Amino acid sequence: MSEERRPIVIKRPRIVKGHHGGGWKIAYADFMTAMMAFFLVMWVISNASDDDLREISDYFGAPLEVSLLGGDRNSASSSAIPGGGFMAEQTQGEKGADLQRLQRQALADDSRMAAIRDEIDTTMTQRMADDADLAELREQLQIELTSEGLRIQITDSDQHPMFALGSKQPSPQLSQLLGLLAPILKRLPNHLSITGHTDNRPFVGEGGYGNWELSTDRANAARRVLGNSGLPYERIVRVVGMGSRISLDSQNPEAAINRRISLMVLSQSAYRDITDSNGVNPKPAEDINSLRERLEQLASPVRVTNPVAGSPVADTPVASGLDS
Repeated sequence: MSEERRPIVIKRPRIVKGHHGGGWKIAYADFMTAMMAFFLVMWVISNASDDDLREISDYFGAPLEVSLLGGDRNSASSSAIPGGGFMAEQTQGEKGADLQRLQRQALADDSRMAAIRDEIDTTMTQRMADDADLAELREQLQIELTSEGLRIQITDSDQHPMFALGSKQPSPQLSQLLGLLAPILKRLPNHLSITGHTDNRPFVGEGGYGNWELSTDRANAARRVLGNSGLPYERIVRVVGMGSRISLDSQNPEAAINRRISLMVLSQSAYRDITDSNGVNPKPAEDINSLRERLEQLASPVRVTNPVAGSPVADTPVASGLDS
């Protein structure tokens, strides 16, 4: 009998066509969300001004600045202790970023004040070219940039006095000069400070009236002329009389040049110093001390400490950008 052949059984897996899972959809949705956010950020940046872009760059370049200069955004610090921890001792890069920002602010302020100076100089040159009497006062008008802002000084002379000796009544030439300055100063957002000065000649009037009172009255007379010429009175934040304490010509205290009116177009920082020193928005003592310590840290070298041994490794000097 022949050997029976065993049947060969072939098992084929059954393929069921259907759903394969939705994981890819989540990844695709995340990708589309990220792309939408990216293009939204690009659109916002494309419409931002140069000042806004600089502020954004400063924020990401030195996030601890709000801790140094004040503010309530404690989350800007990467330290668990707001304004403290290891980050309180700034690295060299952060110090450089802070100093660069202070430099940029100072340069922007100086640039704005320089533009004001050039406008005043141009206007005065044009008006004096048409007025011979006014042109004689050109040497008595001094304009210079200072740490507080733009100083405009109108000095006296024996040939063309701004005030009669011992008088607080301004001369017609001084009133005309202040009248030309008022429209220019009116267009500016800056506040003004007016200071009166006298020479060192002894002067005693009725009731003990002297150089202190005279210099104050002359400064106040200049304020009235500016106000009558269109400058809003609220723009003037301070009127001061210095008597004969500060002379332009210290070698000759009785010189006519020492009798003068100084108009100071105040920078923003100078205006804040005046308001703070007079009780407006006073800073708590601890905040002032903290800021002083921070500024000392900015001007001092960074001491790098070995995190294992706890011993100093090196002092890394940081160049200060606040030197004038």
